[in-house]
Amino acid sequence: MAKRPLILAVDVGTTKVSALVGEARPDGEVVVLGVAATPVVGMRRGLVFEVERVALAIRDAVNRANSMAGTELSQAVVAVNGDHLAIQAGQARMHLKTGNVRVEDVEQATKRAAQVSHEADRETVQVIRRGLAVDGFRGVVDPVGMVAHEMDAEVLVVTGQTTVLRNLRRVVTMAGLNPVRWIPAPRASGDGVLADDEKQLGVVHLDVGGGTTGISVYRGGHLQYMGVVPIGGESITSDLSVGLGVVSTQAERLKLEYAAVGAERDGTLEVRAVSGQSVKLIPVKELEEIVEARVDEWASMVEQHLSRIDWPKGPAAGVVMTGGGSLLKGLNSYLENRWGWPVRLGVPIGLGGLSDLSRSPGYSVVVGTARAVRNEHIRPESESVWQRIIQFWLTLWN
Repeated sequence: MAKRPLILAVDVGTTKVSALVGEARPDGEVVVLGVAATPVVGMRRGLVFEVERVALAIRDAVNRANSMAGTELSQAVVAVNGDHLAIQAGQARMHLKTGNVRVEDVEQATKRAAQVSHEADRETVQVIRRGLAVDGFRGVVDPVGMVAHEMDAEVLVVTGQTTVLRNLRRVVTMAGLNPVRWIPAPRASGDGVLADDEKQLGVVHLDVGGGTTGISVYRGGHLQYMGVVPIGGESITSDLSVGLGVVSTQAERLKLEYAAVGAERDGTLEVRAVSGQSVKLIPVKELEEIVEARVDEWASMVEQHLSRIDWPKGPAAGVVMTGGGSLLKGLNSYLENRWGWPVRLGVPIGLGGLSDLSRSPGYSVVVGTARAVRNEHIRPESESVWQRIIQFWLTLWN
């Protein structure tokens, strides 16, 4: 039996580490063989603050995903989160000596376009091809073999702070992994949940994580813009904890069970005081005012990014949200009323194998990171004999 290429994808978020072992097939489907998530302490908005605790969380999630899949993968594609990420546009024009477009011509034009200047304390995370034009004709998807005299390439260069990337590389290495490629989390999340027709029509994707919100905008089938807002679901939890005088665990429960955007409700809620010795009554209206104030700030910051996009009628395919913060009650309706665009929750698509375990808005980044194997031509590892036995039984019973 021929060996099948496998990939290990890791997403080190603010509140949890997700790991996925799967096979990325040429048609874009990710066959999930193992997936796990471990709560993490020591991450803030994509930055590592407690090296050992983060490394332990990574190791735990990866070990459990490998155990489920019957593998021992150590080469990982890792998502990069945080508002330290920045994006620059680059372009280049190349004259074709042979009179037709070759694979090496596309690669060379892309490399030239990616030669943008950035500050000394930053380094390139990923170069994303934005579009190609052949003899002035734009929107060419695959120009190889076409007769032409010149070719234009447009790219987006994603950079990150060198110190942040070094610390992330350190904890991943401490966890026993070899990071073979970095993928910007906003781009990964979009690739995990968006269909090709949505990317073609025009769509805004918001990945509302614990500490940050990734923004990616697609149009014409390509990523046109990417940004990060330094506010996520944890900001609401923190506001509730301070504003209501409750511990963070109680604040998180209030957010998940009772908070809603745009609701006008009366009544009170009973929670334990910080001392734990007494019960305090919290007006529901006060809770909702705190939540709506933070959501309004968050939406305004997202709008600052979206204002950089030139589209008179907005995204034809609307807005797709993922991440744990997207589950806040009433958020979809709030954004639809505010922006006038359709808003929906997104879940990972194009999954096979143990897909039910990872079909959640919170797994969009790690699924998209695994899918990058095909898109970025990353060389995956090969499966073990034990894994082939497991896959045989999965195939037999599915």
